[in-house]
Amino acid sequence: MTQSKIDELTAGDIMQRDVVVVYDTDSLQDAMNLMTQNHITGLPVVNSKSKCIGVITASDILNYEQEHSEFMAEANADLARHFNPDTQQWESVRVTSFALEEFAEVAVSEVMSPDVVYVDAETSVQDVAQKMREKKIHRVLVMNEEFRLFGIISAFDFVGLFADWK
Repeated sequence: MTQSKIDELTAGDIMQRDVVVVYDTDSLQDAMNLMTQNHITGLPVVNSKSKCIGVITASDILNYEQEHSEFMAEANADLARHFNPDTQQWESVRVTSFALEEFAEVAVSEVMSPDVVYVDAETSVQDVAQKMREKKIHRVLVMNEEFRLFGIISAFDFVGLFADWK
């Protein structure tokens, strides 16, 4: 792929169209299962009208668990290591069996981030990359003004794009 071809590419050209989503009424346990099954670290959150209303990440869930397990005795908790893509570092978090069971009771809408970073399908790939770097995020949603989700672009999609560049 030549530089001029890359300059012509839009978000719609490189986005993943088969997006795994979670509903705002689903539980944190449902979200964790979807992430695990699909080997991903974040999910767009949609409402019953299929409008994207937020994003939930593995870091959001681990942070929620840590905040709500503080009252648990350390004897009942194990440490788990997870890579935080926001800080680019491995972190240790306390994970309790009580909190993991509680995840079936907590709705995704209680933990998700309502701040959705998105682009439209006609946005140039250069503008998408700049937005991701500026916002320090690893994925951006491709939507319209009515918050209808068309796709998602991850940092890995850019790796694939440039791996094919010759």
